[in-house]
Amino acid sequence: MQSFSYAKALLQHWGIAVEDIPTSDAEEKQEADFLASFGDIRVLIEEKTKEDDLTYLAKRAEELERGEIHAITLPISRNETHSGLVRDASHQLRSSLNRLHDFRLMWFTATGVHAEGKYEQFMATLYGRTNILEMNASHYRRCYYFRNADFFRRAGAIDGAIVAHTDGKSISAKLCLNSLSPRYEALRCSAVLKPFGTAIEDPAALEAEGTAFILDCALDRKNEGPLLVYLQEKYRTEPLMKFDLGYTNASILLPKK
Repeated sequence: MQSFSYAKALLQHWGIAVEDIPTSDAEEKQEADFLASFGDIRVLIEEKTKEDDLTYLAKRAEELERGEIHAITLPISRNETHSGLVRDASHQLRSSLNRLHDFRLMWFTATGVHAEGKYEQFMATLYGRTNILEMNASHYRRCYYFRNADFFRRAGAIDGAIVAHTDGKSISAKLCLNSLSPRYEALRCSAVLKPFGTAIEDPAALEAEGTAFILDCALDRKNEGPLLVYLQEKYRTEPLMKFDLGYTNASILLPKK
């Protein structure tokens, strides 16, 4: 378990009881981190944190010390490093299925100078998310499961994810529901949602509002043309175009007064 748990700190701040899960056998089987009790609902949680790479931080510091502007752009799309964290979390949650529980969640916290960008990347990885623009429309809609999505791959093991990022001494968190989980309907009606208020990502609810698309077919996600045609026919739209946004950050070191 990590030396500091953002998950435990926030859950306990909300008054939610948290019970650590110790290693259960001589082989040091990797289990979920803890059980959280939302009233009578018990939730298995595996926590992961993505911090800044120390080599990158050293290079950034050198550039800033030379008086240069340090800029970085992160694509807000599927990320294989994040996908590896989801894979590991799913294995650890499965290792703890003998614990009495109702739901299984992963908790991901992005920290560091580009925490918000990593936060957006992680949600794009979970949902295979992109953005769709309709011809002659003035706005775009998000599309869920357009790419290979870890919520699809791990639907049997992960019912959702709490995705958080730090900003100085504060932390923001959102509950992302896995609409492909067999326990999705039960989770969306449970007490687990209450502490998050409106900070909930629910593809089915967004689709019902008309603000999102869901790509619910077995077409190859590597061939975008047929995917766009499918969406156009499903939602009876004008021709569609896919595009991704990015996260850009620029820093400069100011002289001390």
